[in-house]
Amino acid sequence: MNSLLFGGSNKLEIIDEKSFSRLYDLFWNSSVDFVLKLVKDRDEAENISQDVFIQIWEKREKLHNIQDIKNFLFVCLRNKAFDHLREIKKSTQETAELWRTLNQQHDEAGQADFERHNFEKLETAIASLSQHKRKIVSLKFEENKSYEEICDLLSISTNTVKNHLVQIKKKLKSEVI
Repeated sequence: MNSLLFGGSNKLEIIDEKSFSRLYDLFWNSSVDFVLKLVKDRDEAENISQDVFIQIWEKREKLHNIQDIKNFLFVCLRNKAFDHLREIKKSTQETAELWRTLNQQHDEAGQADFERHNFEKLETAIASLSQHKRKIVSLKFEENKSYEEICDLLSISTNTVKNHLVQIKKKLKSEVI
């Protein structure tokens, strides 16, 4: 049976176990070193090299027209390494997107809890105001009345309304924040 011919041409005609073993022994270390330069991880370099050698063994009957086995091998190694790097990049991007989504959901949930907690504190603080000041808050912020409208409804001056609102805002701010 013909085997791997490495005369001057490095031509691959038909690979049997013996010639495959020779190919493996000849190129294993340089294959791993080559892939290692691309993927920067020895275990992955060995796995990728192993995969390429397995593919060559499995497809050996279709590879009889390869003119330069070394070139063919290293092109296969490079392509497999690039595939691996693309998978890592895609996985990294998917992981980053997942983290962004989770953080956003957490932030939204945290923000909702924060707002709910602050709203409860605000309600408690408003409830602690005098009835007169609660009425001013209700007219200004719930019913959107102007200073003049509040003055007319409560029969007080505009400055009194403004002063009460300043006092109310200070008190609410100190109790909520």
